[in-house]
Amino acid sequence: MQKVLLVQPNFKIGVGSLQGYWLPYSVGCLWSYAKQFNFVNENFELVDIIFQREKIETLLKRVGKIDLVFLSCYMWNWEYNKTLAQELKIKYPECKVIMGGPQVTDTPSNSFFNRYNYVDTVCLTEGEETFVKILQSITDGLPLERIYQGARLMDLEIPSPYLTGIFDDIIKNNPGYVFNATLETNRGCPFACTFCDWGSLTYAKIRKFPLDKVFAELEWIAKNNMDYVTIADANFGVFYERDMAITNRLVELQSKYGFPKVVDATWYKNSSEKILKIVKKFASSGFNRGLTLSVQSMDDKVLTEIKRRNMEISSLKDIFEKCNEQGIQSYTELILGLPYETYDTWADGLCSVIEAGQHGAIESWLTQLLENAELNNKVQRQKHGLKTVIATGYVSGNEEEDNIKENAELVVGTKYMPFDKLIDSWLYSWMINNFHCFGWSQVYTRYANTKGISYRSMYDRLLKAIKVDTDIIGTLYKQAKLNITYYLTHGKALNFDGHTQLWDAQKSFHVNREKIIEFVDKVFQKIVNEKDELFAELKKYQRNFTTDPFRTYPYESSHKYDFTNFFKTKNKLTKKPVTYTIDIAEKGLSTEEYISRLYYRRRQGWGKSIIKELSTPGEA
Repeated sequence: MQKVLLVQPNFKIGVGSLQGYWLPYSVGCLWSYAKQFNFVNENFELVDIIFQREKIETLLKRVGKIDLVFLSCYMWNWEYNKTLAQELKIKYPECKVIMGGPQVTDTPSNSFFNRYNYVDTVCLTEGEETFVKILQSITDGLPLERIYQGARLMDLEIPSPYLTGIFDDIIKNNPGYVFNATLETNRGCPFACTFCDWGSLTYAKIRKFPLDKVFAELEWIAKNNMDYVTIADANFGVFYERDMAITNRLVELQSKYGFPKVVDATWYKNSSEKILKIVKKFASSGFNRGLTLSVQSMDDKVLTEIKRRNMEISSLKDIFEKCNEQGIQSYTELILGLPYETYDTWADGLCSVIEAGQHGAIESWLTQLLENAELNNKVQRQKHGLKTVIATGYVSGNEEEDNIKENAELVVGTKYMPFDKLIDSWLYSWMINNFHCFGWSQVYTRYANTKGISYRSMYDRLLKAIKVDTDIIGTLYKQAKLNITYYLTHGKALNFDGHTQLWDAQKSFHVNREKIIEFVDKVFQKIVNEKDELFAELKKYQRNFTTDPFRTYPYESSHKYDFTNFFKTKNKLTKKPVTYTIDIAEKGLSTEEYISRLYYRRRQGWGKSIIKELSTPGEA
């Protein structure tokens, strides 16, 4: 019997009660598919599935001699997988090392195999059929090919790693672990964005998994207490009736079992009002994340160059308006450093997303040059003057498990946005994220915008005040600038993980709440420029808008104006006595747990209060 090791490690994610591991879905799919064939069961023994980043020496001692190792490679485990593969080859020279996954180049050459001389074979595109082909060659005593490139699976009526018990031992042998799962309802992406390798790897017609299989996997996920689930479709919601049926089943199971606790999806890129019906149902359980509206840029020239087309701004406004009216959480992603983006187009883009109605979460990612993305080729690099840095810890996780750092190649400058302007653009995102998205200035800016004051002008003025502040805000801004400049210069961080730096200041914001409020009040009193009574009411509502880690919830607050309906409907502000209940999503948390949720629950509105009308008495 040939001894097989399957490898798809990921970082431990989260902290405290939110901490967990991902089940190794991709290699699980390979083994559940292969187990259909008698020759596999007769000739191959699965020794282990590696799902966590064990120390290499510990892993090697535990698994013993291996004949075949298959490694599923992503940007978050590439360095780990290479290290493990090399050490296995040194210890067991006859071991065959086979690599696949998005991080393996789709144009391997002799230079690739010379550089990674411990790799015997690479697999491109979908892996199930190729995996079986490799096992068949070994059974038949045939030499392995260096490169396998299989066709896409035309029929997705294939075994499930969940339903065939592939992960049962992992769960059984690790009783203290929280596990996260991946769910596929379809495969394929019809888009070909140049910054992304998803479309380049699967650019073709979307193929669907059988609905009964999806339902059965959902039930397994719920019964086995999966904590977090990501729906790995490129465009969930594209098949309205089918995806609504999947959503209905998901919500039923969450109501019945209390699991999975959180489900996330990558929504159809051309989202419409119709998809909002799915999103509303999706979020109705109170467990799941809302609608992702990824625009990447709001500049037409940028979008044309990256082969991306966003919906019209009027449609975007309509979607956000309906999300806000119906209480649906949404978030928007942009990518900093794309071709033709400048400081002004970036700042305008952020503010136009707010103008369209995005007041929940705006993610600003740095452009990463992914292995198989079009933007990563020599022509694109030269055409746009892309300057990059190899940086550790950008989107990975806790490296204390194994001390092997994972890398990302980040764009730090272009012909249109040199390094200093990219830093300034990132800091504009820092301000928008920390002040608008987390709510500290949102009441003021949304009110002033109804009076014709643009978000860009308001946030330009706020940025100017931040830069000259000599207290905590100015200190946090200067530290953020120092941190991101050092990170993008040296490729390593000063006391933070790369992407989390955009949120790191929120810890200080909430602990130093009164100073933040005082600073914001002072800046916006001049911008809003309203009479004393109305400004005092706005000030009071703004204070209630953000949560306080040291306050007992819920509490009541009486006002002379109906601000909640005003912001929800955009109708005329009504002067009438109204009392609100001010609440928080989770009570009884320690300060540490509260702070951790500022990052891990940011897209669900953590840090902003739940404000509901309690009563409308006759007198204020």
